[in-house]
Amino acid sequence: MTERSDGALVARVLAGEPQAFGILVERHQDRMLAYVRYMGFDESESRDLAQEAFVRAFRHLRRCGDPERFAGWLFKIVSNVCRTAGARATRRSTESLEAVAPSLVSDGPMPDEQAETRWLEERMRRALDALQPDQREALVLMYLQGYSVQEIEELTGASASAVNMRLKRGREALKELLGPVLSEVSEP
Repeated sequence: MTERSDGALVARVLAGEPQAFGILVERHQDRMLAYVRYMGFDESESRDLAQEAFVRAFRHLRRCGDPERFAGWLFKIVSNVCRTAGARATRRSTESLEAVAPSLVSDGPMPDEQAETRWLEERMRRALDALQPDQREALVLMYLQGYSVQEIEELTGASASAVNMRLKRGREALKELLGPVLSEVSEP
Protein backbone atom coordinates (compact mmCIF):
# COMPACT_ATOMS: atom_id res chain seq x y z
CA MET A 1 0.00 0.00 0.00
CA THR A 2 1.76 3.14 -1.22
CA GLU A 3 1.43 6.47 0.53
CA ARG A 4 -0.42 7.83 -2.49
CA SER A 5 -2.86 4.91 -2.78
CA ASP A 6 -6.50 5.41 -1.90
CA GLY A 7 -6.12 2.93 0.93
CA ALA A 8 -3.21 4.84 2.45
CA LEU A 9 -5.12 8.11 2.24
CA VAL A 10 -8.21 6.58 3.83
CA ALA A 11 -6.01 5.25 6.64
CA ARG A 12 -4.54 8.73 7.17
CA VAL A 13 -8.02 10.27 7.40
CA LEU A 14 -9.19 7.61 9.84
CA ALA A 15 -6.04 8.17 11.91
CA GLY A 16 -7.02 11.80 12.46
CA GLU A 17 -5.61 13.57 9.42
CA PRO A 18 -8.77 14.87 7.71
CA GLN A 19 -6.82 16.99 5.19
CA ALA A 20 -5.79 13.75 3.45
CA PHE A 21 -9.41 13.47 2.29
CA GLY A 22 -8.75 16.52 0.11
CA ILE A 23 -6.31 14.45 -1.93
CA LEU A 24 -9.02 11.81 -2.44
CA VAL A 25 -11.44 14.53 -3.56
CA GLU A 26 -8.91 15.97 -6.02
CA ARG A 27 -8.16 12.50 -7.36
CA HIS A 28 -11.77 11.48 -7.98
CA GLN A 29 -13.82 14.65 -8.37
CA ASP A 30 -13.53 15.07 -12.16
CA ARG A 31 -14.68 11.56 -12.94
CA MET A 32 -17.51 11.66 -10.40
CA LEU A 33 -18.62 15.10 -11.58
CA ALA A 34 -18.63 13.91 -15.18
CA TYR A 35 -20.72 10.89 -14.19
CA VAL A 36 -23.30 13.14 -12.50
CA ARG A 37 -23.43 15.39 -15.59
CA TYR A 38 -23.95 12.41 -17.87
CA MET A 39 -26.77 11.24 -15.64
CA GLY A 40 -28.73 14.30 -16.75
CA PHE A 41 -28.01 17.04 -14.23
CA ASP A 42 -26.94 20.55 -15.18
CA GLU A 43 -23.58 22.00 -14.18
CA SER A 44 -24.78 23.59 -10.95
CA GLU A 45 -26.76 20.54 -9.82
CA SER A 46 -23.84 18.30 -10.72
CA ARG A 47 -21.44 20.22 -8.52
CA ASP A 48 -23.91 20.20 -5.64
CA LEU A 49 -24.60 16.48 -5.96
CA ALA A 50 -20.92 15.58 -6.27
CA GLN A 51 -20.16 17.68 -3.20
CA GLU A 52 -22.99 16.00 -1.30
CA ALA A 53 -21.56 12.60 -2.21
CA PHE A 54 -18.07 13.57 -1.01
CA VAL A 55 -19.51 14.89 2.26
CA ARG A 56 -21.36 11.60 2.77
CA ALA A 57 -18.22 9.66 1.97
CA PHE A 58 -16.22 11.67 4.51
CA ARG A 59 -18.87 11.23 7.21
CA HIS A 60 -19.15 7.50 6.65
CA LEU A 61 -15.55 6.70 5.74
CA ARG A 62 -15.34 4.04 8.46
CA ARG A 63 -17.97 2.07 6.49
CA CYS A 64 -15.64 1.71 3.51
CA GLY A 65 -14.98 -2.02 3.72
CA ASP A 66 -11.92 -2.08 1.48
CA PRO A 67 -10.07 1.25 1.46
CA GLU A 68 -8.09 0.21 -1.64
CA ARG A 69 -11.44 0.13 -3.45
CA PHE A 70 -12.40 3.60 -2.27
CA ALA A 71 -13.27 4.70 -5.84
CA GLY A 72 -15.88 1.95 -6.23
CA TRP A 73 -17.35 2.70 -2.81
CA LEU A 74 -17.46 6.42 -3.65
CA PHE A 75 -19.08 5.67 -7.00
CA LYS A 76 -21.91 3.82 -5.23
CA ILE A 77 -22.49 6.87 -3.04
CA VAL A 78 -22.51 9.18 -6.07
CA SER A 79 -24.87 6.83 -7.89
CA ASN A 80 -27.27 6.75 -4.93
CA VAL A 81 -27.17 10.54 -4.57
CA CYS A 82 -28.06 10.84 -8.28
CA ARG A 83 -30.93 8.38 -7.98
CA THR A 84 -32.32 10.19 -4.95
CA ALA A 85 -32.03 13.60 -6.61
CA GLY A 86 -33.56 12.31 -9.82
CA ALA A 87 -36.51 10.81 -7.98
CA ARG A 88 -37.37 13.98 -6.07
CA ALA A 89 -36.49 16.72 -8.54
CA THR A 90 -38.06 17.70 -11.78
CA ARG A 91 -35.32 18.25 -14.28
CA ARG A 92 -35.05 21.59 -15.96
CA SER A 93 -34.10 21.49 -19.58
CA THR A 94 -32.68 25.01 -19.68
CA GLU A 95 -29.07 25.67 -20.44
CA SER A 96 -27.12 27.91 -18.11
CA LEU A 97 -25.42 31.04 -19.39
CA GLU A 98 -22.10 29.57 -18.20
CA ALA A 99 -22.56 26.67 -20.60
CA VAL A 100 -23.40 28.92 -23.55
CA ALA A 101 -21.00 31.83 -22.86
CA PRO A 102 -17.81 30.16 -24.15
CA SER A 103 -19.47 29.57 -27.51
CA LEU A 104 -20.35 33.26 -27.79
CA VAL A 105 -16.69 34.32 -27.93
CA SER A 106 -15.19 31.29 -29.62
CA ASP A 107 -13.10 31.26 -32.78
CA GLY A 108 -14.47 27.75 -33.36
CA PRO A 109 -17.50 26.60 -35.32
CA MET A 110 -20.02 28.99 -36.79
CA PRO A 111 -23.25 29.67 -34.86
CA ASP A 112 -25.31 27.38 -37.11
CA GLU A 113 -22.85 24.53 -36.49
CA GLN A 114 -22.94 25.22 -32.76
CA ALA A 115 -26.74 25.21 -32.82
CA GLU A 116 -26.79 21.87 -34.62
CA THR A 117 -24.29 20.41 -32.16
CA ARG A 118 -26.36 21.64 -29.20
CA TRP A 119 -29.51 20.27 -30.86
CA LEU A 120 -27.87 16.86 -31.24
CA GLU A 121 -26.50 16.92 -27.70
CA GLU A 122 -29.96 17.75 -26.35
CA ARG A 123 -31.52 14.88 -28.32
CA MET A 124 -28.85 12.53 -26.98
CA ARG A 125 -29.43 13.73 -23.41
CA ARG A 126 -33.18 13.24 -23.80
CA ALA A 127 -32.62 9.76 -25.20
CA LEU A 128 -30.33 8.88 -22.30
CA ASP A 129 -32.91 10.24 -19.85
CA ALA A 130 -35.55 8.00 -21.42
CA LEU A 131 -33.55 4.83 -20.76
CA GLN A 132 -33.94 2.58 -17.75
CA PRO A 133 -31.59 3.95 -15.03
CA ASP A 134 -29.42 0.80 -15.02
CA GLN A 135 -29.06 0.92 -18.82
CA ARG A 136 -28.19 4.64 -18.78
CA GLU A 137 -25.66 4.05 -16.01
CA ALA A 138 -23.97 1.21 -17.91
CA LEU A 139 -23.80 3.20 -21.17
CA VAL A 140 -22.46 6.32 -19.46
CA LEU A 141 -19.81 4.35 -17.59
CA MET A 142 -18.74 2.40 -20.70
CA TYR A 143 -18.90 4.93 -23.51
CA LEU A 144 -18.60 8.30 -21.84
CA GLN A 145 -16.31 7.48 -18.94
CA GLY A 146 -14.31 4.67 -20.50
CA TYR A 147 -14.79 1.91 -17.93
CA SER A 148 -14.50 -1.73 -18.98
CA VAL A 149 -17.24 -4.29 -18.33
CA GLN A 150 -15.18 -5.69 -15.46
CA GLU A 151 -14.78 -2.22 -13.92
CA ILE A 152 -18.52 -1.53 -14.29
CA GLU A 153 -19.18 -4.88 -12.65
CA GLU A 154 -17.03 -3.83 -9.68
CA LEU A 155 -18.51 -0.33 -9.48
CA THR A 156 -22.16 -1.33 -9.68
CA GLY A 157 -22.08 -4.75 -8.06
CA ALA A 158 -23.85 -6.26 -11.09
CA SER A 159 -22.57 -9.44 -12.72
CA ALA A 160 -20.71 -9.25 -16.04
CA SER A 161 -23.67 -10.83 -17.83
CA ALA A 162 -26.02 -8.25 -16.28
CA VAL A 163 -23.71 -5.41 -17.34
CA ASN A 164 -23.50 -6.80 -20.88
CA MET A 165 -27.30 -7.15 -21.03
CA ARG A 166 -27.77 -3.57 -19.80
CA LEU A 167 -25.35 -2.34 -22.45
CA LYS A 168 -27.07 -4.37 -25.18
CA ARG A 169 -30.57 -3.24 -24.22
CA GLY A 170 -29.41 0.34 -23.74
CA ARG A 171 -27.81 0.44 -27.20
CA GLU A 172 -30.95 -1.03 -28.75
CA ALA A 173 -33.15 1.52 -26.98
CA LEU A 174 -30.87 4.39 -28.03
CA LYS A 175 -30.92 3.18 -31.62
CA GLU A 176 -34.70 3.16 -31.55
CA LEU A 177 -34.96 6.54 -29.82
CA LEU A 178 -32.33 8.24 -31.97
CA GLY A 179 -33.25 6.66 -35.30
CA PRO A 180 -35.61 9.51 -36.30
CA VAL A 181 -33.13 12.12 -35.05
CA LEU A 182 -30.26 10.62 -37.00
CA SER A 183 -32.32 10.43 -40.18
CA GLU A 184 -33.15 14.15 -39.78
CA VAL A 185 -29.44 14.96 -39.56
CA SER A 186 -28.48 12.86 -42.57
CA GLU A 187 -31.17 14.29 -44.84
CA PRO A 188 -30.00 17.27 -46.93
